[in-house]
Amino acid sequence: MRLLAALILLVTVGTARAALNTESLPAGAVGIIAIDVAAFRETKVGQALEKLVDLKSKNMAASRQLNERLGIDAKKDLLDIVIGIYPGIDGKVSEQNASGVVLFRGKFLPASIEAFAKKNGVPAKTVGKHQAWEAGPFIEKLTGEKPKDNAKDAYLVAHSEDLVIIAGSGFLERALDAADRREKAVLLPAAIEAKFGATRNGWLYLYADATRMKGAKEDLGAENLSLVLGENATDLRLASAVVFATAEKAAVIRKQLAGLQAMATIGLMNDDGKSAEEKENMALLGELVQRIRIGGDGKQATLDVDFPIEKAVRALTKAIEKSQQAPAAK
Repeated sequence: MRLLAALILLVTVGTARAALNTESLPAGAVGIIAIDVAAFRETKVGQALEKLVDLKSKNMAASRQLNERLGIDAKKDLLDIVIGIYPGIDGKVSEQNASGVVLFRGKFLPASIEAFAKKNGVPAKTVGKHQAWEAGPFIEKLTGEKPKDNAKDAYLVAHSEDLVIIAGSGFLERALDAADRREKAVLLPAAIEAKFGATRNGWLYLYADATRMKGAKEDLGAENLSLVLGENATDLRLASAVVFATAEKAAVIRKQLAGLQAMATIGLMNDDGKSAEEKENMALLGELVQRIRIGGDGKQATLDVDFPIEKAVRALTKAIEKSQQAPAAK
């Protein structure tokens, strides 16, 4: 959904909890993506991104729209975003056969959101004690842009002062019921949840049950996958794990990853004919590759990286500055 994309872009440039928060998310999700915006804003990477944002960009225009029309300060009031993906009637997830729920947690003014919807004639329906507004027209009135087709059957609900929900029409009642009861969905295997909890200041989480994704188990041989991105006092940290259907498949993947790492390391050592800037970039990438740790046992393969924050910030700064200079040069 265009609104979701816009909000994610906004919040990625703004009190760390260091934990995956699934409160108010219905149980039974087979996939989850979560962005802890508050934690990200406190990281060095997040603070660097905020300083680099072009104030004339569309993101700032969208931020003004949120503030002026809905009373939402994108840099202070949005705390985290959680997306849950649910299977269709056959128990599987595919492009045409799935439901989604998006939770925006933060500080909201439900009266302002509803007043905006009424003023602009956004169609609505009553679901229990809640007023649900058609997400497509709401987004169009807010941004002036037509939403994508996947928003046409979705509804937006200003549930409370700390929660806004977007859900598909067929899943809306279940989503609101879970939010009313502050249900806490159990989504992660215990070992993976412990792995997430061990990464301090985590701000991006991903989990997927590959056995419920059409074709994923057959194509990848995987049963589930998880990833967390965050940072500690010195390093930007990525921790990921994949559980495969067999120990043999996991062993093959670990061996292949180790081989690719070795080949990449050798390739990045050859900087003949490169400029000083290119050599610096290759050295940085070479260090990143060397810091990758491949592990796991039995049916699991893991890939972890700790990379110095200061170097990550410098690389990020260079990349953004270069992307901003390209249009001007053209």
